[in-house]
Amino acid sequence: MSPSATFRSGVAILPYLVVFLAGCAGIVTSEERAARREVQGVGNVYHDKGSVLVSPLLETQSPLRDLLLFSLLRNPRAEAAFHEWRAAVEDITIARSLPDPMLTFGLEIMRGIEAFTPALMTDPMSSWPGPGKLPLRAEAAYRRALVKRAVFERELLGGAFAVKQSYYQLWVVDEQLRWTKDALTVVEEMERLARERLAVGKVTQQDVLRAQMERDKIRNDLVNMEDSRRPVIARLRSALGLGADESLPAIQARLGEEPASLTEEGLLEQAFLRNPRLREMRAEVEQAGALFQLARISTVPDFAFGVGANLMANPVPIMPSVGITLPIWRDKIAAEIAAGRAGVDARRASLSAETLDLTVRFAEAAFFWREADRNVRLYAERLLPKAKAALESAQAGYVGGLSGFLDLLEAERTLLDFQLAHATARGQRVILLSQISLVIMGRWPEGVDDFLSPASSDSPRPGPASRPQQRR
Repeated sequence: MSPSATFRSGVAILPYLVVFLAGCAGIVTSEERAARREVQGVGNVYHDKGSVLVSPLLETQSPLRDLLLFSLLRNPRAEAAFHEWRAAVEDITIARSLPDPMLTFGLEIMRGIEAFTPALMTDPMSSWPGPGKLPLRAEAAYRRALVKRAVFERELLGGAFAVKQSYYQLWVVDEQLRWTKDALTVVEEMERLARERLAVGKVTQQDVLRAQMERDKIRNDLVNMEDSRRPVIARLRSALGLGADESLPAIQARLGEEPASLTEEGLLEQAFLRNPRLREMRAEVEQAGALFQLARISTVPDFAFGVGANLMANPVPIMPSVGITLPIWRDKIAAEIAAGRAGVDARRASLSAETLDLTVRFAEAAFFWREADRNVRLYAERLLPKAKAALESAQAGYVGGLSGFLDLLEAERTLLDFQLAHATARGQRVILLSQISLVIMGRWPEGVDDFLSPASSDSPRPGPASRPQQRR
């Protein structure tokens, strides 16, 4: 065969060689396969167009469950965290993959083409890692994906708490508005009685003026309460992920069934297991551990090799080549190992500090819940019944001339104060319980499909049959 024919045949096989090399794939690790299954499963439910969950249509009578589901699917911070998690899962493949080979061509030209030498070799700028390095890189990337997974879940739980908090704050404001309007009706009745008694000369003008001052004060309080709904609605809109051009119906908040008690036994241990921030930091510790092990084997050399052939010669000579890195910089290696060890120690210390902080936050939230629960019971079982009886007695005494208007006014104010405080305590109680459940313990809201329950959860993951059907 002539040299030109050999050259043409060599060039002709190049496209086939490129196609063959482009079809290569690395070895998928079990952890990478599990991470891909999880992110794909979550994506099918949470993000993809074919999601089995559909954002509900918000209405005035929409229950809290619909608002929570709407927020889970619209939370922009959670969506950003989800895409970061997806990217981290893809990084596992990148970390465990070998460097791309390089296809090179050489020509020796004197009077014509004397030699045509294609070669397939490792890119000299990225040698093939030594034994044990690729698995550790893949391990570190997998742990980073777990970090991003926990961040994603933390954003979702934080969004759910923001919805619940603003929703219950809205209930408190509406409940206080209701009691204040009732108090206005009582004061207007007091003013009517004062006018009637003034007409027959049984009281002075002072009683009528006092009733009018109290009436005007309550009317002003009503205006302030109505205005206080605006920032609460703004927080609810933000938690739901509603843009400025999207409308929110006049949601009628309902408190629902209130917890009878909070059993703290065993909850802290569950919080240590389920809290997304702790799981995020544990994954960071494991990632740092893998990077530390990778630094420890930095003394293992990397390799480069290739093979070439002179297609113009007959017979065709095969020219293999092998290269090896020389990790001779001992101070650099020692610094990498020390930095890896310091990274592990730093993340372990951060995990310990976060565990202590979580213990304190749990204790504080549990105390404030008990305090709110005691206040609710105090107002409901003792103070409110007595305040109502005191107002009725003062009204009867004023009509009968046995008590003065100041006694009646004081009884009305006391009842209103107790009613407002009772509503505040009830709202605080459910908000604190939501904080303990969502933010501290990492539990999903009851009534919302826990399709994103963590792998470390002690509760089984629901299958497709257990997912609630949503309105389309």
